Amino acid sequence: MPTVRFRIPDLCCPVEFRPIEKALSEALAARGITSEPFSIVPDYGARTVRVKSPTPFEPEALLAAVRAAGFECSRLEDAADERPQSARRRIELHVPEMDCPVEAGEIERAFKAEGVEGAVFDTLKRRIVFESMTDEECERALTAVEHAGYRAHAHGGTAQGASVPQTSEVDGAQARAGRTLLRVPAMDCPVEAGDIEKIFRAHGFTDYVIQTMNRTIEVPSDMTETALKFIAEAGYEAQALSNEARRTTKSRADEAALFEEKTPWGRYGFALAVALLSEAIELGHEYGALGLENVDAAWADGAGLIFALAAVLLVGVGTFKKGIRSALRGTLNMNALMAVAVTGGILIGAWPEAAMVMVLFEISEAIERLSMTKARNSIRNLMEVAPETALVKTNSGFEKRAVEDVAPGALIRVAPGERIPLDGRIRTGITALDQSMVTGESMPAEKGPDDTVWAGTVNLQSTIDVLVTAASGESLTARIIEAVENAQAAKSQTQRFVDRFAEIYTPIVFVVALAVAILPPIFLGDWLGWLYKALCLLVIACPCALVISTPVTIVSALATATRCGLLVKGGLFLEEARKLKSIGLDKTGTLTKGEPELAEASVWGIDADRALVLAASLGAMNKHPLSAALARAAAQKGLALRDVEEFTSLPGKGVSGRIEGGKLFLLSPAEVRARGLMTPESEAAAARAAQNGMSSVALVDTFGLIAFFSLSDRIKEDALEGIRQLRAVGVEPILLTGDNARAAYALAKQLELPSMRAELLPEEKLAAIREMQSKGLCAMVGDGINDAPALAQADIGIAMGVRGTDSAIEAADIAVMDDRISSIASLVRLSRMTHSVLVQNIVFALGVKIAFALLAIAGYATMWMAVFADTGTCLIVVANALRMLRAKPALEREAERARAVFPKASPEAAPDDSSTCVKSGTASASIG
Repeated sequence: MPTVRFRIPDLCCPVEFRPIEKALSEALAARGITSEPFSIVPDYGARTVRVKSPTPFEPEALLAAVRAAGFECSRLEDAADERPQSARRRIELHVPEMDCPVEAGEIERAFKAEGVEGAVFDTLKRRIVFESMTDEECERALTAVEHAGYRAHAHGGTAQGASVPQTSEVDGAQARAGRTLLRVPAMDCPVEAGDIEKIFRAHGFTDYVIQTMNRTIEVPSDMTETALKFIAEAGYEAQALSNEARRTTKSRADEAALFEEKTPWGRYGFALAVALLSEAIELGHEYGALGLENVDAAWADGAGLIFALAAVLLVGVGTFKKGIRSALRGTLNMNALMAVAVTGGILIGAWPEAAMVMVLFEISEAIERLSMTKARNSIRNLMEVAPETALVKTNSGFEKRAVEDVAPGALIRVAPGERIPLDGRIRTGITALDQSMVTGESMPAEKGPDDTVWAGTVNLQSTIDVLVTAASGESLTARIIEAVENAQAAKSQTQRFVDRFAEIYTPIVFVVALAVAILPPIFLGDWLGWLYKALCLLVIACPCALVISTPVTIVSALATATRCGLLVKGGLFLEEARKLKSIGLDKTGTLTKGEPELAEASVWGIDADRALVLAASLGAMNKHPLSAALARAAAQKGLALRDVEEFTSLPGKGVSGRIEGGKLFLLSPAEVRARGLMTPESEAAAARAAQNGMSSVALVDTFGLIAFFSLSDRIKEDALEGIRQLRAVGVEPILLTGDNARAAYALAKQLELPSMRAELLPEEKLAAIREMQSKGLCAMVGDGINDAPALAQADIGIAMGVRGTDSAIEAADIAVMDDRISSIASLVRLSRMTHSVLVQNIVFALGVKIAFALLAIAGYATMWMAVFADTGTCLIVVANALRMLRAKPALEREAERARAVFPKASPEAAPDDSSTCVKSGTASASIG
């Protein structure tokens, strides 16, 4: 069977594949190849398309078809480079700090200076992709990234010319080859991740990806043992998780358990009891209580020391190991800080206090780990997971396979009552889907051939066959979860400050504590007293509260955003939203539904329902949106349509047909005028429709005009309230549309929009956004391909839901999954709330530490007070951060308070032409 593979460099996802698939299908059809089993299967990773057909075809014709669709294309064997193929491969550079186009621009300039070419920047995933690169070029790229002030990790791909597994509709996708996942239970925050990265960099190991939220590190399989050794050197334990082991787990819950470490609360409780016993012995002997007044002092001291050491050894060995290794490497972290404080406490005889410091520190660390786990789980619990298996079409029928083994291009079958396992398009069947888990819409959505379906949605009615368009890891559900889990990728300004502050904070504390231990005793004496004060200072100054509270706050807020119908692609955009001054709103698909509806009907000499039935009967035979709107209007009123004979399309004019023996026409107003059939009444109706930005169609018989129908684009139910909510939070909404000025002005008046700009081309929308940016932070909301440039230009790009085009959603920083404008106002409120919690945590943590540090230096603080101050601060800021998980009711209350002061909706008549400010070319208006 003839098979050919084409290399298409721009083939990244189904967005590009759809026009390519259409072009190839048309080219095959032109040669008489119109039925299966021919197949066109993409491989997004390799940027190739495989075409397979039982009938011979000319590859050059297919190449020409793809190029005509606007894509560069070459046969795979023609894509070789002049350099040895074995030396070239696909390379990905993971750049953790490349959060937005600003950083990408700096790196791009560094690439130009170093002569590095072929870079494709993906700021959402913090990566730079090179389709073909040698190791020497990779080193040059890494050097350029470093010169730009960033760090990068290189990921190697399959060398060109190597054997690449091919996918098909019946073959499963190959698992990510050559990579192993390492679980690091103690890697809870950027501090621990930084310890490991320092060791990696010291040994020149760069091919890794750290995911702090999941406590995992991905490394090449052949470097697993080396990576484990480096992680151990950093003072952490790690465990390799093979793909096979993960695949054989019974459920996703079992798999998730692999990434969680059980907290040994029993051991912690026993250690706390032992430490308290040590403290009881000391206090009992000192104050003559508990029957210890006559006990020998040496015996009491010895027993207290033994119990204290036992408590420390029960829980603190890991902390000591990591602290010592950190000190030996010349770096100081919180483990080193605790190790020094506890060791110093034991050496100066403060045994019970040293034991309590270690035990309570470990307990607070465990509570922090639980808080991160809670934040992680809150993300995954936002929606029910998609099925783990799919019924896949094979040569022998339909077989059940793991969703991880199903490639794009496969055909799967979904029965009624089952969840859709993978994203795709319906090939055969008509059904209704419950999409509430993705869109928040409670009403089922009707779906038929070529309609898009999403993983995890529920098939309600009948069996459907679905052509898979995305692998399990690339489904909409997976992308939602991944986008929120990667919350720390696009860091907010506050988070960046905390990370930078934590890097220098601990060494400064050590220096200050050392100065407190050495300098005052030189002049004042009392070496043990000042050493005790220095140890108290070390305990108080532990940066745990600062480091842990920020990511917990961000992740919790992002989880709440998803519950509010908002997919936010990082903490940066979440916190920046509070600064919004203006927002550009597209018309069609954003404020309106993009579906015309019957707004007004003028009828002469006939019953209104009879006129609608006749017009709808003709309209049902036509695919024009206005005709379809008439058919929907009749269906909504329960009117039965009539049979149409001799149906004829009149291009640019309308349609005609015979109903019950009579000749009828459905014509545009221009055609009615051309035939001389317009009456003063119909002219008035046409003028009224034009004034209100509506479209019109006339029903005519052989005797003249029967009815005149005015149709308008349906405004979304939430649009007016959404505009009012935006104004309530201080954001100025501006209508930016390519529609005509009359329609735009009428919509702006109805939705109380203060200003609008109409008849905008995509580049003019871009210019409008730049003008808005000169006055402050601005956002753009849209859902079409023509909105993508403006979405990318705006400080925050917002795509309207899963109904928007893929290119708009990819270009945007935030997607409004529930398709409600009012959700954007909720975003602004949530942003302000999140920023407030971040500031509260930072101010509280630093304030407590400064206050207790002063008390320690003044001699009023003990190590007991220090450890409770540190642990208590941690617990308080984490609890405050976790409040963001329950922020939705507060957001709803704020929206309700704003709603209470809204004026009652009273649609105003559209103004006459004289009140519209229209310029040649682009139209704009300021509506008072």
